[in-house]
Amino acid sequence: NTMPDFFAHSFEGKPKADWQPLEEHLSKVARLAATSAAKFGAAEWGRVLGLLHDIGKYSAEFQKRLDLTLVL
Repeated sequence: NTMPDFFAHSFEGKPKADWQPLEEHLSKVARLAATSAAKFGAAEWGRVLGLLHDIGKYSAEFQKRLDLTLVL
């Protein structure tokens, strides 16, 4: 097992091993969004939008921001 390179959320006082991996976060949101959007016939749109909603978290700048939360 290797640690993910990208994270969605950090948790104050917790090591990186306990942070939420970005891929896991996006997959969970995609499933929830698809379920909600299915009620009006747009499950696939919901899934895609769920996958894309935090795409900016794949940037080095955002990942550095998460690391700063450990220092502050």
